[in-house]
Amino acid sequence: MKIPFAQLQNQLKNDLAPIYFVTGDEPFQVDEACRMVRAAAQQQGYTERQVLYVERGFDWFCLAAESNNLSLFSEKKLIELRIPTAKPGREGTRALQEYAEVLPQDTCLLISAGKLESSQTKSKWLKSLEQAGILIQIWPVEVSRLPQWIQQRLALRKLSADPEALRLLADRVEGNLLAADQEFEKLRLLYGEGELTTEQIQSAVSDSARYDIFSFADTALAGDPERVTKLLFGLKAEGVEAILMLWALHREIRVLGLIHSTMASGTNIDAAMAAQRVWDKRKSLIRGALQRSSSEKVRQWLKHCRQVDRIIKGQQAGRAWDELLELALQVADRPLMGQMNYA
Repeated sequence: MKIPFAQLQNQLKNDLAPIYFVTGDEPFQVDEACRMVRAAAQQQGYTERQVLYVERGFDWFCLAAESNNLSLFSEKKLIELRIPTAKPGREGTRALQEYAEVLPQDTCLLISAGKLESSQTKSKWLKSLEQAGILIQIWPVEVSRLPQWIQQRLALRKLSADPEALRLLADRVEGNLLAADQEFEKLRLLYGEGELTTEQIQSAVSDSARYDIFSFADTALAGDPERVTKLLFGLKAEGVEAILMLWALHREIRVLGLIHSTMASGTNIDAAMAAQRVWDKRKSLIRGALQRSSSEKVRQWLKHCRQVDRIIKGQQAGRAWDELLELALQVADRPLMGQMNYA
């Protein structure tokens, strides 16, 4: 059975499922979900615990051996299987499927893994695990939901903050939930329980935002020029190569161009997005970008991409970061220097 992370706490109040599979690319929430399962297991008498790390050369026979290794005192056992890459391989998928088909008694298997690829979600081995136990897919907290998430985390420490202070906290810790939680604990230690002021947060909280190239491209598509600028300079400060940022932005521009072209031939927007395999979660983002753009604009952006690429590679004079910012702001519908004709 698949459940959202928010429902895990309630599910754990019942008898422990034989399998919990926690997967995602948000380390803090993945770790928190695993801690919740461990705590519930301990409360329900799973006193023995074994941890298996799946790395190069891992012997999958260890999983079967550990599950069949009965305790001398008939203790319940928690087996943790950690798969950082979320790719168990052919031998691993066979071992996991066999485990799910013949579940050992008094044993709970807790699997933690990185983000699954879309093809894996339809695989037979994953379906077997989902049918035998609980699947929890962890998704990053979206920027729009970050203040609400912060409010909930503060409440756990008997802290609160007004909307302005919450927005400031969200801006400071965006994209790094682990750093965010550490900052909340620091605030509790500094100021005690109660309501936090904007001044206290400005004084105590460091800028822990973890920027990434995909957020940069998505923010341009979302038409948010201020945040695009912040992300670009944040990535640059972290040492991210301009060519990687250009690649992420070019990829999204190219998708917009293909959708515009498909729609020009009479295809409706939903079918055009489906043809480019746009995920459901991204459809509103892409739809908004399509409404603000046109085939001609996209052609100009693609020409600009080629120009920035030549500058980065030293084949043309220019300031790569300035041009990259101008390109991103054009996609965000707020150009710095107005529309230009890029040869």
